[in-house]
Amino acid sequence: MTMDNTPGKRLAKRLSDRVHAELARAAETLRNRPDYSRVYDYFLELVVKGCDSKAVASRTGRKAINMLCVQVPPELIHAAGLQPLKICGGSSLNFSLPETPALMCPMLKASMAAVSINEGFGLGFSGGDWVIPTTCDWVVKFPEIASRVWRRPMPRVFWLELPHLRERPYGAQRWLEEMFRLKDFLESIGEKITGKSLSQSVALYARAWRAMNRLADMRRDGTLPPVWLMLIMGTFFLDSPERWTEAAENVTPSPVRDSAVRVFLAGSPIFFPNLKLPLLLEEAGLYVAADDLCSSERVIPGAVICHDTSEYGVISAIAERYHGACLCPTFIDNDRRINNILGRKKDARFNGVVFHVLKGCHPYDIESLALEGELKRRGFRFIRLETDYTPEDNRNLFTRLEAFHNTARDGAHERQDRA
Repeated sequence: MTMDNTPGKRLAKRLSDRVHAELARAAETLRNRPDYSRVYDYFLELVVKGCDSKAVASRTGRKAINMLCVQVPPELIHAAGLQPLKICGGSSLNFSLPETPALMCPMLKASMAAVSINEGFGLGFSGGDWVIPTTCDWVVKFPEIASRVWRRPMPRVFWLELPHLRERPYGAQRWLEEMFRLKDFLESIGEKITGKSLSQSVALYARAWRAMNRLADMRRDGTLPPVWLMLIMGTFFLDSPERWTEAAENVTPSPVRDSAVRVFLAGSPIFFPNLKLPLLLEEAGLYVAADDLCSSERVIPGAVICHDTSEYGVISAIAERYHGACLCPTFIDNDRRINNILGRKKDARFNGVVFHVLKGCHPYDIESLALEGELKRRGFRFIRLETDYTPEDNRNLFTRLEAFHNTARDGAHERQDRA
C-alpha cells in the first residue's frame, strides 16, 4: 500500500478539500461586499492558502518557526534568519479532528487540525520547530494532544516560560532570562543573532507596527471597515514582514457606513474564516471602533525602543516590550487591561463593550466577569457573547446584539442630552 492510500492520508485529503473549499467560499463572500477593493486581494490570497509552514517557508525564503501566541517576539526569530509563523485556525470544519477533548479551545483545535491537514493524520509531523509560551492550559497541553493526533511526538519544542506576575521585579528578570534562552534555541536552528541583525529586525517590525497603527486609526475614523481590518491583521505572520507591510501601507482610506453605535471589541481572538461575530456586529448596526484582540490590534504590542543597540540592550528592550505591554488575561496583575479599554474611550468614542468568549477559552471566560462589573459601574453598556465556530447560534447572537444596539444607542443619546 502506498503512502497516499493510508487511512491518515485519506482523512487528511478529505478534510483538506473541505477546509480549502470553506476558505475559498469565505474569501468570495468578502470579494462580493460593496466595500471590496482589489487592494485586499493580497491578504485574501494569504488566508486562503492557510497556515502551512512549508508554504510560508517557500514564500519567505526562511525556515518557519511555529508559534501559538503573540507573546513570542518575532524580532528574535527574524534576527536568526527564520520566519515566525503563528499557527491559527478559524475553520469550523476542523472539528472532525479525532482524539481531542470535546471542550478543547476551538481556536487551538482548529489550529491543530490545520497542521494535520498539511501533514496527514497518523503520518507524523515534519513541519518545523515550535516555540510555545506557557500562557493558558490548552496551549501548554497542545503538544501532548498533538502527539496523540499525529501518532508520534512533536519535533523540537522550546517552552517559553511566562512569568504570570508581571509587575514584580523578579518576573521581569525571569522573562529576560527566557529571552536569552530563546536566543540560544533559535541560533541552534538558524543564524547567529547579533546586535546588528537584531536592530535590523526591530526596525522592520517597528515599520509593520506603524502600518498596523495607521490601519487601526483608519477604522477608528470610519475609513476602513472593521471586517477588513481583522482580515488584514490576521495575515501578518503568513508572509515576510517587508512584503506584508508594503501591502498594508497600500491600503487607502475610503468612507464607510459608520454607525452611531460604536463599540469596543474585547476577548478571545478571531481568525478567518470564522468572521461570524464581526459580520453579525455589522448586521446589527454596531461599528467596531477599536479592539484589544490578540488577532487584531494586539498582534504586535508596539514598537521596540532601543537606546542601547548592543545585543544585550536590544534583547532587554524586546523583553520589556513583550512582557510589560502584553494585555493577555493569563497575567495575575492585569489591571492595565481595563485601563486600556478606559483609555481608548476618548479617541475611539465607543458607547459599549462587546466581550467575545470562545467556548473552552477559560482565561477570557473568567476575565469577562471581572470586566463586566467594573465597566458597568463606570457607565458602559456591556454584553458578553459566548460562542464557538459553528453557525447554529447566529440568530440568537444577532437578536442579542440588536437589543444591545438599542440600549447602547439610547445610552449615547442620554449622554448627549446631558451634555
